Amino acid sequence: MSTAITTDSGCDLFPDLYLEKKVDVIPLYITIGDRTSRDFFDIKPQDVFQDFAVTKKLPKTAAPAPTDFYEVFKKHVDAGEDVVHLSMNSKMSASYQNAVIAAQEFENVYVINTFTISSAEGLMVLDACDLRDQGKSGQEIAALMEQEKDKVRTYVLLDTLEFAYRGGRASKLQTMGANLLKLRPCLFLSPRGELSIHKKFRGNYPQVCREYVRHVLEMPNICRDHVMVSTTGMDQSLLESLVQMIKDSGIFKEVLLTYAGCTTTVHTGPNTFVVFYKEN
Repeated sequence: MSTAITTDSGCDLFPDLYLEKKVDVIPLYITIGDRTSRDFFDIKPQDVFQDFAVTKKLPKTAAPAPTDFYEVFKKHVDAGEDVVHLSMNSKMSASYQNAVIAAQEFENVYVINTFTISSAEGLMVLDACDLRDQGKSGQEIAALMEQEKDKVRTYVLLDTLEFAYRGGRASKLQTMGANLLKLRPCLFLSPRGELSIHKKFRGNYPQVCREYVRHVLEMPNICRDHVMVSTTGMDQSLLESLVQMIKDSGIFKEVLLTYAGCTTTVHTGPNTFVVFYKEN
């Protein structure tokens, strides 16, 4: 029996990596005003930024309903496939819980709480795809994903705390202080899905980005297989130079570039930059 790999749009395997790897992406919903759209497929981060510039209000996000997951799971099960679904951090979204509800209708659908977000979740999806292509069963892939998920490392570099403040994740005082001192926080997402401040960088944005890359590349026990570089949108020439820095380090066999969808963007804002990797 073959295995299908599915995930939610929190994975940020965009614009087309999910297509290349034959992954079904079940979108979260983004509501701006009275219009609700499917993350990435109907709305892009640029739309979020444009609306925020005018209204100073963040869009609302909502997890896919259990029926959304059920329809995708049923399609694959009816085709004679196992399903392994990798979900974004359950502490940040109801996506995992709703996927679990849908999976209860099937005997061969396995739902993994990755406890992570964005392209860190995407890294796990890619690993699951590799196991699928090796002919592993759904049960085998799910068991291996449960073992591997604690190895994923996520350090998020923010250019601004404005979106975190508007979303209730930073105080006004923290935001004003960061702006005044030109501080750009780097957040760490723990293997149990909890955010904390890892480090504060000071300086102009391009300088901080390069310092951040050097900092990440000096981390211990880095797995050399592949690394995921992701952004919510930034200057293209700067992005290309940062990707080249990572390639020139010679640490990784493969460097992949992805762009965040709206689910990530709503909570982090523009110019967010992240290097996602795994430890050995």
